Amino acid sequence: MKDNILVKLMLLAFVLLVIVGVIAYISSIKNEEDATALKVGAEDGIYNFLILGEDGAAGLCDLTMLVSLNCASGEVNIMQIPRDTYWNYTNADYKKINGAPRVLGVSGFASSLGESLGIEIEYYLSLTLITVKDMVNALGGVTLTVPQNMDYDDAEQGLHIHLSAGEQTLDGEAAMQFLRYRSGYVTADLGRADAQKIFMAAFAKRLGEKKDPLLLYKLLKMVSQNGKTNIGERDLLRVATSIKRTDGGAYYLTAPGEAVQSERSGAWYYILSRDSMMDIVSERFGAKTDFDPEEKFVDKAVKGFYDIYKKRCEYRIYTADEIENNFVHIN
Repeated sequence: MKDNILVKLMLLAFVLLVIVGVIAYISSIKNEEDATALKVGAEDGIYNFLILGEDGAAGLCDLTMLVSLNCASGEVNIMQIPRDTYWNYTNADYKKINGAPRVLGVSGFASSLGESLGIEIEYYLSLTLITVKDMVNALGGVTLTVPQNMDYDDAEQGLHIHLSAGEQTLDGEAAMQFLRYRSGYVTADLGRADAQKIFMAAFAKRLGEKKDPLLLYKLLKMVSQNGKTNIGERDLLRVATSIKRTDGGAYYLTAPGEAVQSERSGAWYYILSRDSMMDIVSERFGAKTDFDPEEKFVDKAVKGFYDIYKKRCEYRIYTADEIENNFVHIN
C-alpha cells in the first residue's frame, strides 16, 4: 500500500511539473501556523490549480494558468488566460487580470477568480520566472524549436531578448527570454501563450527523459523555497491517493476571446467569450455555478467589449503530442 501511494505521489508531482514546469510540493512545512488543513472539496474528483508566473519586479503576472486534474479519468486540462484579459476585480482604472495578484494577493486572486469562473479553485501556486530559470538549468536545458528570430530590448525593464529561429537547447536565461517574448508576434499575448505551450511540452519531455528521483526532489525543493502556495504535504497526499487512472492525457488551450482597444483609455484588452467559456469550465473544470454571474469579465459601457463577450469564439485544444510535433503555429 505504501509503495502504491508513493507511486501516486511521484506521479502527481510529475504531472504538475510536466504541466507548468513547477510543482507546489512542500517537503517540510517551515512554519506550523502555515500548515494547510485537508480540504473537503473536489467531491467530483476534479481538482483545480491556479498557477501564476510573476515577473518579480512589478508584481504583474506573465503567466496565469488554470490546471484541472480529473482523478477519475486521469485527464489533465491546462488553460492559459491571456494577461490582458479584462476583469473587474478593482475600483482602479487598471483592470487587466495580470494585475490581480498585486491587488488581491494570490489567495484572494484564486478565490475571486473561482467565483467569476463558476468553479472551485482548491490550490494555488505562484512563482517568479527566476525559479523557472533555475529549474531549467537543473534539467540541463530544454530543447525546442524557436518559431522565429526574437530580438527585443527594454533597458528600463532590464529585459534583453535575442534568440535565433530553429531547434536548439535553451538554458535557463534563454528559456526566460523565450517565455517573455511577445513584441514580434502579430497576435502579441496570444502568441506568447502558444510559445508557453511549446515550452511546457519541451520541459515535460526533458523531465521524462531524465527519470531521476534526486533531480525531481531538487526541483520540488526549489518550489518549496521560492513559491507562494497553499499546498501542503497532506493536500498532495490526499490528491495523489484519489487518482484512479494515469492515462487520460494532457490537453492545452487558451481561454477563448478576442482583443479590442478601449476607446475610453486607448488600452488593449482581451475579452473572454461567455458562451465558449461556459462550455470549457463545465466540461473540463467541474463548474459548480454559472459562468461570470456578476459579469466582471465585461464592461458594457465600452464599445466593442460586450459584442465579443456575448458571441461564441472558436478555440483549439492541443494534445501534448501535437505540440511536440510542431502543430502549434505562432503568428
